[in-house]
Amino acid sequence: MTFKKLTYEQTETIDIAEKVGQVTEGTLLGSRPVDFGKKEDGSPDIRYIVEMQGPLGPGDLFSFWANTAIKNSLPQIPVGSRVRLTFRGMEKNQKTGRKFNAYDIEVDDGEIPV
Repeated sequence: MTFKKLTYEQTETIDIAEKVGQVTEGTLLGSRPVDFGKKEDGSPDIRYIVEMQGPLGPGDLFSFWANTAIKNSLPQIPVGSRVRLTFRGMEKNQKTGRKFNAYDIEVDDGEIPV
């Protein structure tokens, strides 16, 4: 039996909620659960990996932590689609009263599944 060493590309984790109106755009390459940073219910936090066309430059890879809105939206978008996230600021959940980071989540309309 022989073993082959696997390699992977480390991605830079960026803050997609630095200022209201901040736009993060790129090609969705996938997601991965992360063992640290588990939620209160024990589920893992998820980090999305995107190829950037913006501040980091074309072809640069970055990742970001997903909140509930992102976790509910991005799995519906096929890998390889162009996505844009716009930070709207902090909003208050009407049911729980908890504050959260709010985003407009958009996908290139030529890539929306029918």
